[in-house]
Amino acid sequence: MGESKTRQLLPLAAIIVISSALFSGHFGVGDTIFPPILGREAGQSWLVAAMGYGIINSLGVLIAYLAVSMQQQTLLQMASKTLGRWFGVVFTTMSMLIIGPVFILPRVSSATHEMAVELFFPKFPLWATLLIFFGLNFVVAYNRAKVIDTMGKLLAPVLIVFMAILVIKGIVSPEASAQATGMQHPLSEGVLNGYNTMNALGAALFGGWVLKDLALRGITDKKEQSKNLIYIGPIVAVLLLIASTGLTYLGASTGFAYDAEIGILTVNIAEGLLGILGKAVFAVLLALACFTTSVGLTSTAGDVFMELTGGKLKYEVTVGLSSLVGFLLGLFGLSKIIQYTTPWLMLLYPALVVILLSNLLPRFSRVKNAVAAGVVTAMLFSVGDFLAGLGLEGNIFISQVSRLPLGDQGMGWIIPTVVVFAVVQLLFPKAKSEPNAGG
Repeated sequence: MGESKTRQLLPLAAIIVISSALFSGHFGVGDTIFPPILGREAGQSWLVAAMGYGIINSLGVLIAYLAVSMQQQTLLQMASKTLGRWFGVVFTTMSMLIIGPVFILPRVSSATHEMAVELFFPKFPLWATLLIFFGLNFVVAYNRAKVIDTMGKLLAPVLIVFMAILVIKGIVSPEASAQATGMQHPLSEGVLNGYNTMNALGAALFGGWVLKDLALRGITDKKEQSKNLIYIGPIVAVLLLIASTGLTYLGASTGFAYDAEIGILTVNIAEGLLGILGKAVFAVLLALACFTTSVGLTSTAGDVFMELTGGKLKYEVTVGLSSLVGFLLGLFGLSKIIQYTTPWLMLLYPALVVILLSNLLPRFSRVKNAVAAGVVTAMLFSVGDFLAGLGLEGNIFISQVSRLPLGDQGMGWIIPTVVVFAVVQLLFPKAKSEPNAGG
């Protein structure tokens, strides 16, 4: 008993390994391709745009890890205590499927083929790339006890080194300089670009993944797990902010030398800065970013679906199924996958923000009714953007929401959610009881 009460803060080396693994899990194709195009479009306003990107990407990640740390709960538990077990199960399931096998896994694997493999082997078939990608994905993710160490010690360092080479070269000797582009809302444009990475949603799920990893390392006390995560979360958020800001700057400077579309622009920047070697640097950078994201999310899916099913769906089975689904959906190609990803994010992200922010409060039960109303309001006012993303541009929801403050920027849900939260909190300041978060 005496030993269990001793301080269980991980050594600095272990914290760095876990933080690096999480960074590499977050840093995927979105973080590779969206910041450069954002920087070029923002021009001289690149720093403001980068801060907007950081609000959703890095600050969102930090809030998610702090919420998991303070509550010592997974996303399933936090969502369940908000609107009941049924909502927690549905919300967590949808979130995990979107962030994992249905969207992100096929997206990162397709991107690896189209933006890395095809650069050097244009005739190499897509199915072969996906087979290799998901074969390795299965092998690395299968061993739950070693997956974070493998990512943090082997894969993440290479990813970070290649990222540093590209960004430092771009800062020291850019090919062009930032121009005035006339972007009217660089901050909100950065925020909207940050949505596409899904990192805050990923962090809400990765948080539970880290809690499980800490338990595997012998840290089973909830308070000690929380202390470790408080150190790890900010490191991950800062690394993401540095990386995205650096790439946004590359887009604003060197990016002006090229009239290329999203994705291709990053290739052009890398080749322009480093010559033919730049193509190789970009290919390795992108492939590693995509692979580490895939492994992290596959492993997280294994933990999440074990929790959702009470252990009936085994970790190894989910890892296998996730790899198989990612392979099959990846055959559709990158462009189609991205097309159907954003609408679901626009629907779920606002509710996630409300859930995470409310869980930063020390006494959740005092605002439980207001949080539940806020989550429902956020999703209701996001239906218009969701339908527009599916192609129904003229739907009645978006025509009404667009009249609200920030409504024309995809954030019309904010004001109604704040108002409803405040009103409900005034009328119903305390929940009668707080249900068991785990169901």
